[in-house]
Amino acid sequence: MRDERITPLLDNNHKKKKEFKSLSSIVNSKSKVTKARKKTKTKQDGWVFSLAGVHGVGKTTVYEILKKKLSDNLDIKFFPERLRSIPPVPFGSKNKQIAFRSELHYQQQMIERNGLIGQFIRNQHNHVAILDRSPLSTLIYAKALGLPKIDYDLIYDTFISVPWQKEYVIYLYAEPKSIMNRIYHRGSLDIQRQKWNEDDFKYLLRVLNKYAEIFEEFDLKAKKKIVKLDTEHLTPYETVERVLEIIKYKSGIQLKNKFSPIRNQKKITSWISN
Repeated sequence: MRDERITPLLDNNHKKKKEFKSLSSIVNSKSKVTKARKKTKTKQDGWVFSLAGVHGVGKTTVYEILKKKLSDNLDIKFFPERLRSIPPVPFGSKNKQIAFRSELHYQQQMIERNGLIGQFIRNQHNHVAILDRSPLSTLIYAKALGLPKIDYDLIYDTFISVPWQKEYVIYLYAEPKSIMNRIYHRGSLDIQRQKWNEDDFKYLLRVLNKYAEIFEEFDLKAKKKIVKLDTEHLTPYETVERVLEIIKYKSGIQLKNKFSPIRNQKKITSWISN
């Protein structure tokens, strides 16, 4: 026969054991969830390479050739500089109000594009996104256009508030006069682009200077996030081959190339400029 004085103590201990078991099961289940989350977080995202350079250097031409050459690669996706092909106001305007509206519109396009890139590369280590222009160009052109400080600050503050996808910048460059000759001889300026003042040599020089300033401000060289590619004596197809070498060198991913590479090409480390 149980002692009535001991019974409540036994019952109480039994309840505590039950509570401890239920508590430990909750802790274990939370631990499993945490481990599962950690496993998910350790999945690496894909690669982002942006082609950068002043208007006229041949960046978009290289981008379009790359699209054709790599069309058999399902893990590669190309993202144009603008989702909306015809901007509501012309770029490069000498009118500060129009210039501000154009850069604001351009930045909005870049932000929307950034979300699409994130969807493509998230947790997909073998995915490669190739961009026509870096988001940094919104700051570069806003500076080159000499926007009032209040307008530039708005564009800058918006830029630094966006969680941009981590990118490797492939910066195409050439002598300013050579770039100007490419603008004159490409014969592809439609009526819309003729309003962008791309044939203004002083404007071209300002943009080139602002590229150098912004790259230094964001410390891309120290972070090893930029490769500079001298296109002065290269054809568009030769430039494309070198861009492909950079992508393979940085990502370690083998690419299906529709066209044969250039023979006797030097090792990438002998010609890239970091």
